[in-house]
Amino acid sequence: MVSVATLLLHYSHGAGMSVQEAAAEPLAQRVRLLQSLGLGMAVLNRIFLGAAAFCLLLLFLPYVTDPSHFGLLRWMSKLEWRFAHFISQILPTHWGGRDISHWLVIVALFALGRLCERVSTRCYDMLRYLRFKTDYDQWKKDKNLADNAQVLSPLNEILAQLRAGKLKDRDQLLKIFAETKRKLDEIGKDLAFLSIDVVDSTGIKVGEEQAAVEYDFKAYKNYVEGKLQAHGCLQTTWTPDGVMSCFSTVDAAVEAARAVIEELAEFNAHVKTMRRDFRVRCGINAGRVYFDPSRPLEEISDRVLDIAAHCQKNAAPDTIWITQSAVEALHHQMGFTPTGKAVQGSEAYQWAPVDTKIVPDPVAHGNIAFEPSGA
Repeated sequence: MVSVATLLLHYSHGAGMSVQEAAAEPLAQRVRLLQSLGLGMAVLNRIFLGAAAFCLLLLFLPYVTDPSHFGLLRWMSKLEWRFAHFISQILPTHWGGRDISHWLVIVALFALGRLCERVSTRCYDMLRYLRFKTDYDQWKKDKNLADNAQVLSPLNEILAQLRAGKLKDRDQLLKIFAETKRKLDEIGKDLAFLSIDVVDSTGIKVGEEQAAVEYDFKAYKNYVEGKLQAHGCLQTTWTPDGVMSCFSTVDAAVEAARAVIEELAEFNAHVKTMRRDFRVRCGINAGRVYFDPSRPLEEISDRVLDIAAHCQKNAAPDTIWITQSAVEALHHQMGFTPTGKAVQGSEAYQWAPVDTKIVPDPVAHGNIAFEPSGA
């Protein structure tokens, strides 16, 4: 698991990034290119600056006794003359009756050295960004955080500055990471999520009057909301015919799901008006989620919720599917049996009323690929 400390350590170590640390081959190729380019530009920078410095020394040639006896001076003098001649072909080199081609060569060498230095610095900035981004993405995955999570906004801004090469103050990065970690600790909670969906919600509307459909589904929503609130639901978010709800404990989520299923027969007998009965399937999962009560539940993007939704999609009509880790958190586990299946890598357990014959729903299971347990 990638920690905040690891991210800061990697950032403080600078741009050194091995190909093995790259997340994918295209990234590894980019790393190799940036490393080579950065090193090459750094070497060229020193060559150009050294040549410029030597050209400055050539200004003192008139004061050297018989400079032709020194091979290096002869070679550098010829090379500098060739540069000056080349520059004289593209720029005016005589100003006020004086030949300034020698100075133009020096300025050009300094400028080229400065350009190479900037390119080299930019390459190392990008390497630092790539290293940080790789670890940052893994850290978000470990924390089950979405890319657009509001709590990550300051970090995303820092990442943009790092990519642009504008972030030079390491203390600023340390401060923002510390603040983000504190906020995550404050809003991080162990919660349970219950996903409920109407089985074949489209099919039961076929051939029914629109008024009856609207009345029944509104009544169904009120019925489910009542059961959820009676068992301490913290928040809900509805799709047209489904709901995701949040509870402080797995026991509360299970009791709410059982109440919805067990009393649905009475709802069908005395409330709904359509010919076909309402049937539901439920999925439950639990885990640590960064939960802000002031934000709508639909804005929370987390793997814990995703697995609850997948459990619901896999469940047979009028049953509850729940992950093994959530079952283990229950105070009373009676009635739950292993399904022998796994949902998103998590082994699933099933609960059904004792008088219910479980018949897999082809609509619910048609596009679901079950995994062997423990895969």
